[in-house]
This record gives sequence, structure tokens and C-alpha cells, in this order.
Amino acid sequence: MAIVEKKRKHKDGSEKSSKKKQKSITKIIAPGSPASSVTVATPTAATSFSEVVVKLYLHLAPMWSGKTMEGVNEQLNAFLMKYVPEVDGIVLAHSDVKFDTDKGKILYDSPFCHFFVTVKLLVWKPKRGTKLVGRINLQSEDHIGLLIYGTFNASIPKSRIPSSTYEWKINEEEAVVEDAVEAEEDAVVEESAEGEESVSEERTRTQYGEWVDKETGSSIGGDDGTLEFNVMDIIEANDILTVTGAL
Repeated sequence: MAIVEKKRKHKDGSEKSSKKKQKSITKIIAPGSPASSVTVATPTAATSFSEVVVKLYLHLAPMWSGKTMEGVNEQLNAFLMKYVPEVDGIVLAHSDVKFDTDKGKILYDSPFCHFFVTVKLLVWKPKRGTKLVGRINLQSEDHIGLLIYGTFNASIPKSRIPSSTYEWKINEEEAVVEDAVEAEEDAVVEESAEGEESVSEERTRTQYGEWVDKETGSSIGGDDGTLEFNVMDIIEANDILTVTGAL
């Protein structure tokens, strides 16, 4: 009778590691961590821009073999115009890429090449208490909307617009047209509601106008529509920053 010897399978750490899926991602070593040697130029009151030198751990796919720098730039471009928590701001540009070693490492059976680089990032990181200048792109009785550098959103709520200096002025022409439209709509509603129980609904109308200076009557922001304000709060959502200000 033939005896078949069963071979025992040995699993070690390398086999388990090789089964893990390797993603092509870039990891930022946060400034101040033990694995990094970075320098951070913090923004001053005069500017909200700063240059940050960070260390990155890259996993480069085989498709970038022979064109490493092109692959590195491709991964760095994924950070542009996004909020990056490690640098506490929005990355606008990258430069001065330097490889920490001459060769990368290929671990286990993964085809990805792993290595460290240092890179300089231009970061927009406004600070609370500083002043910014934006161009007004929206006005309502509730707030003033602005664009900073034609790119970043900012908002000044009504509660932070000093009532002693500014007031909301409704556009008279728009108000007349709106009143006429409302009267016509009310007449139509009354006709259609005959013989039925009427239900009153409170409607919120959009008011057209602008914020003006109480003393001079001039429009806020002047002729060019620019307005300087104090940064009160910075909200991060969906990889972007929104600034809340006060006059």
C-alpha cells in the first residue's frame, strides 16, 4: 500500500506581505516627525504664502521605469490646489525635488519601487487675525462673498459687518419689479383657491441690493470691488479652504 506523504505548507511574514496590494501613493512625512528633516517658513502678517520643505515616501509603478522624475512629478501634481493636512494649507506648486538615495528598493514580489525624496512646496495657509484682500463677487442681506486671488472663496456674514458703518440698501428698480411680480402671483393664487381652504405659506424672497457706507452712500468695495477684511475662521472641507472674515 503506497503511503503519500503530505507536504506541510509554511507561511512566513514575507508571504503574507507579498499578498498585500501595493497602491501607487505618496506619503508625506509631517514636519517635525522623527522620520523627517524639514524646514518650514511660516507666513507673516503681510502674506499668507509660505515655502515648506517636506520628505515624501514614494511608491513608483513599473511604468515609470527609465523616467523616474516624470513619475515623481506625476505624483506631486496630485497635491496641487488641494488642502494637505501635513502642511496645513493648500499646495500651489512644487520644486527642487531631491532623491535621498541613488537607488530605490523593490520589496518582496511587489513591482513598485520605494524611495524617499525631499521637495519644496509653495503653500497657501492663511492665519486667523491676519488681513486679506478679496474681490466681491456676491452681495446679499445675509453676507458678502469674495474671491481671494481670483481662486479662493471667502465670506463675511452679516453679523461681522458693522451696522454702525454699513447698511444694506435694496435696489429700488428691482424692488418695484419684484413687488409687481408678487402681486400678480398673489392674484393667480387667489383665483385658483376659490372654493377651497386656503393654505398660507411663508415665502422667502431674494432681495437685490448692495452694502453701502452710511455716511457717504458709496458702495462697499469702491469702484474696483476689492475689500480688505480680517481673517476670523478657516474651514476645511472636500480638500479646499473657505475663509470667514470680518470688517
